[in-house]
Amino acid sequence: MSTLARSFSEVTTGIRDRPRSRSHVRRNSSNAGGSEASLWRTHNTFPKAEHNARMRAAEAFEHETKLPGKRNGALGSIGLDVLRCLLRLRGRKDGRLDPTYKWIADKIRKSRSAVVEAVARLKGCGFPDWIGRCVPIEDALPDEQQSEQISNAFILLQPPTVRECVRRMLRKPNEFVPAVAEKLARQKKLDTATVVDVIAEVENPELRAILARVRAFVDSANPPSGHTEAR
Repeated sequence: MSTLARSFSEVTTGIRDRPRSRSHVRRNSSNAGGSEASLWRTHNTFPKAEHNARMRAAEAFEHETKLPGKRNGALGSIGLDVLRCLLRLRGRKDGRLDPTYKWIADKIRKSRSAVVEAVARLKGCGFPDWIGRCVPIEDALPDEQQSEQISNAFILLQPPTVRECVRRMLRKPNEFVPAVAEKLARQKKLDTATVVDVIAEVENPELRAILARVRAFVDSANPPSGHTEAR
């Protein structure tokens, strides 16, 4: 009898009841396809040399934060396994990184709960952050759930001490060095520039023409000799 029973909504509308999604949307989740692509390109795309340096720096961070008599440091062995997995999984060209916790757990052969705790430790130390994401449910009825949660978009950040360690490993100049060099070069260019050079740097053609006319007027009013010609 139960196999033949139908719901009241099915009888009245002719539409079969569909199983509702159990993946409820968590707070602060955003629609997939938003800002994650830009963040992936900015933070998750880097050469293989930096890939290896980041992992070595994380291992050094773990060692430095391990207290005497303790087995693990701030990240823990599972935290290092999770970070190594994320570094290997990231898209080399677009930086895409959105595995599920279960996928990571299966990959490193740990429980899902252990992975969740490890990711929280990593974030607490300034390592990977993430964006909670959701997608609309196609053909959802008005009284049904309209969106469902999908995997997080992971962003590979680094705490300042680890970033500095990676810089030293790769022998990159400190961040302020290029900025200072650029400022000095700009100042030197201004010190040696002529009026013609300054006018030529103006992008707006109308303003450039006005400045050229003003220069011509000033030159005509002040001859090279330094004295105004007698009339």
